[in-house]
Amino acid sequence: MVEFLQNILIYLGLYRGKIDGIFGPNLKNAVTQFQKQNNLVADGIVGPRTWFALRPYIDGGLGFIVPTNIRYSSSILQINLDSLKRLYPFIEITSVGRSVLGKPLPVIKIGNGSREVFYSSSFHANEWICTPLIMKFLADYCYCYTNNLPIYEVNARNIYNYCTIYIMPMVNPDGVDLVTGEISPNSSLYTNTELIASRYPNIPFPDGWKANIRAELT
Repeated sequence: MVEFLQNILIYLGLYRGKIDGIFGPNLKNAVTQFQKQNNLVADGIVGPRTWFALRPYIDGGLGFIVPTNIRYSSSILQINLDSLKRLYPFIEITSVGRSVLGKPLPVIKIGNGSREVFYSSSFHANEWICTPLIMKFLADYCYCYTNNLPIYEVNARNIYNYCTIYIMPMVNPDGVDLVTGEISPNSSLYTNTELIASRYPNIPFPDGWKANIRAELT
């Protein structure tokens, strides 16, 4: 989430550091500047009111919704889904269950056609890059449908009328959050998976982790 925040503040011209996921002094100063500009308590803490003030930019006010230049966690996925639902109420978002850590497993439905297509991604934790890819496709498709534009040289509204597309963008959110840094290295979850990974020294950890978080030592 820190990378996500850094990304937004770079576009706003308030943060000039690296996207590194570290909430350091430069990022805190950038947050404080944003809060002052939006008549918020300038404490450098990104609470609910600051996130709400950032929402117009999160929802595409800067010309993007789905970030493709940062590590993409389940938290960012949920933010993107909320944005897409606000912008494009014709999509349907449901949950088909929850992960081991209780995170929802969302599925998006778009279209009214009889031809049904199902896409899924991030079965393997270290293949999380597939999630922003498919989410970017969804955002582009919704935009093209709304504005009656072609997507990949095919009219988006024709696709919508002839096909129903189901997208499960992150099958393994717990594993993805381990790989992308959302699970703290100081947690017991991280320690347990690290012990398992130590059996396979040739596979980098956590970058090479492919499983979910249910793995147990035997």
